[in-house]
Amino acid sequence: MDSYDILVIILSVMLIIFLGLAIVLSVYLVKLVKNIKEISEKAKELVSDASSVASTMKKAAAPTVVAKFVADQISNAVKKHTKDKEK
Repeated sequence: MDSYDILVIILSVMLIIFLGLAIVLSVYLVKLVKNIKEISEKAKELVSDASSVASTMKKAAAPTVVAKFVADQISNAVKKHTKDKEK
């Protein structure tokens, strides 16, 4: 065997090994990209849900404040009225 034949065999084996590794790594990379895409879509849904909850809370906050104010005023009036009756 000539030294060129040995070199060709060594290079062919190395090429097969690296080609196999490249294929395996490509498959894992595709799976990773799909998982990242699913995670990002779930994150988008979560942000959308959170923003809708926040807007609902913002809409409900104003009537709640008014209702609390009215309830406090009624409570104060009742307390004042009972104090006036006791005197």
